[in-house]
Amino acid sequence: MDNRMKEIDQFQKHLQRQAPGRRTATDYVSDVRQFANSCQKPWPEVSRQDIDAFVDQQRHRGLSAATIKRRVAALKVFFDFLAEEGGDLAWPNPVRFKRHAGQQPKRLPRDLNNDQVEQVWGVISAPRDRAWFALMLRAGLRVGEVTQLKETDLLRGPTVEQPGQVRVIGKGQKERLTLLTADAYAVVQEWLAIRPDSQFEHLFLNQRGQPLKPNGIEWLLGRYGQQALGFKLTPHQLRHTFSRQLTEAGMPITSLSKLLGHSQVSTTQLYTAGVDPELMEAYQTALARLVSLPLAQPEPSSPAPPLLPSSSPPSFPPPPLPAWHTWAPHLPPDLRQASLDLVQRHLPSWKPQRRARHSRRILDQLRRFWEWQLSQRPIQRPTELQLSDLRAYQQARTTAGKAPTTINRTLNHVMAILHHQAEQGQAVAPSLFRLRPLARPDSLPRHLSEADSQKLTRFVQHRFDSPEPLVRLENASFFVLAHSGLRTSEWLDLQYQDLDLKAKRLTVRLGKGQRDRVVPLSETACQALQRYLSPVNAAPTTPLWLHPTTHRPLTASWLAYHLRALGQAAGVLGLSPNRLRHTLATRLLNAGMAITRIQKLLGHENIQTTMIYARVLDTTLEADYRQAMHKIEGQQMPLATTPELVANWPTAGTLFDGQNSFDQTDPIVVPLPVLAHSG
Repeated sequence: MDNRMKEIDQFQKHLQRQAPGRRTATDYVSDVRQFANSCQKPWPEVSRQDIDAFVDQQRHRGLSAATIKRRVAALKVFFDFLAEEGGDLAWPNPVRFKRHAGQQPKRLPRDLNNDQVEQVWGVISAPRDRAWFALMLRAGLRVGEVTQLKETDLLRGPTVEQPGQVRVIGKGQKERLTLLTADAYAVVQEWLAIRPDSQFEHLFLNQRGQPLKPNGIEWLLGRYGQQALGFKLTPHQLRHTFSRQLTEAGMPITSLSKLLGHSQVSTTQLYTAGVDPELMEAYQTALARLVSLPLAQPEPSSPAPPLLPSSSPPSFPPPPLPAWHTWAPHLPPDLRQASLDLVQRHLPSWKPQRRARHSRRILDQLRRFWEWQLSQRPIQRPTELQLSDLRAYQQARTTAGKAPTTINRTLNHVMAILHHQAEQGQAVAPSLFRLRPLARPDSLPRHLSEADSQKLTRFVQHRFDSPEPLVRLENASFFVLAHSGLRTSEWLDLQYQDLDLKAKRLTVRLGKGQRDRVVPLSETACQALQRYLSPVNAAPTTPLWLHPTTHRPLTASWLAYHLRALGQAAGVLGLSPNRLRHTLATRLLNAGMAITRIQKLLGHENIQTTMIYARVLDTTLEADYRQAMHKIEGQQMPLATTPELVANWPTAGTLFDGQNSFDQTDPIVVPLPVLAHSG
């Protein structure tokens, strides 16, 4: 065994001492061995570029961002261990975590909705499997915790006044008590009544009478999920489902954290990230104030034709990627290769359905930049660029009438190429990194007026019961965009598994910034979707938006064209998905919804971005001022000696001064306090 392998074995023993009973040692050592097979250098000679090459190799293999992040973490810990063991603390660690781990997707918990839980439960008939399923669903146990349970861990059966109690050995051998409902406890008892005798005390046994292993439950649950839902389930999805259901039922997060066995409440927050009853309530309250016309109930007698064949649904492969070898052959080879490398480095972080669209857009922007540069000052390599070139490009494109955002976006791609080449050790002029992006104008959001919003809503409602599939598709598209504020890309990426009509919500997966979020749906949007979707037999991963005649996924250009035409038919010009997004933010803000809730609804990381989308209307500002000043003037000496009659003062609703209420349409006499004056 060479020295490298000996040091890996020492690392494994170190981890086992640090975290006994956990998988850290097994996983980290496996990750280090993967790197050792890829890079044959002695450990002191490993460079940052070697870690770069390993990470790129892992991405090209199609590994998930989470797996790559764990392998980078394992290598960082390993090289720190070597430095400490060797007594050379000055030895630089070749791993740069932020550089190598990259941006991680911010995914929502992968819980099942209640209908899916019932479907899976319906296909499980074996008493043993029903018992471990009930423990994970009703007690939130991890799969390893389930397989370690013994009969003696069932400490107390449920009574009328209190639930059952179970002792659990969790992560890191931490012991805790958890609770179990009478319903789930009865399912466990059904298994115990027929459990065969065994020398092992474990609650769950396999067919050979030995303790059931975690991978056995994983295999069984995957099979049940495939049978009931068309995709594999994991035990952790049941744990997420348990968390979601308790949060929706109002359990405080501190209590839920204790049940789940989390040391930090912040970990529990990751499990409940997609559940926000207060957001749903605030959204529904604000939107209710905006509804002007009631909707007719669906007519079962005239359902829309199926959008998909009732037999096996078609599969929709991702659009083809650009032909790399034929892209921009007229460019100098180094410029061309640097551009292609940039796009290919980003490919793993994009959703498969977006890769072709993003690749072509970025390559088109880079091609136009390089063509402009070559027409001004010919160069052969990106490193020949100067700060004066980039500033000249800013000036030329501004003079040509291009928006600052468009110019900045192109130069961001160029700067990404330069940063990468500098990290690879190539000589890049330091002055290039002093380039300042063009300032974005502080323009108002392009929201529709309240009158236009009402006009559009009435127009779509008047054709709500049309039997035409295309009309129903347009109606559903409009109300989902108008009442959820989705971006075009988020709308296009929706699948059947992302829609939960019973819970009135959509799941947006990997939105901007690779963030997942849950978006509530209005009653109107749900009714429009029911008319569009019924009756349909579709797999969970089938795109939600399909053309009614071709049954092909819709495109951004289709959506833009049909929304614009819909607006024109209603007498509202320039309608687009982004205008509906701006409009929703502004309307909700002026209906009283907190800006922080709107931020979460729209998926903004920074609240300043939300403020760009949502502006307070003059009428709301005047109403807020009116109510505030009414309180102030009621407590201070009047400036005038007689009250003034104010007609139709705009308000956000009914004013209330503690004794009298005033409707916003009634003339209001501002009461002045009677003060005692001396002398």
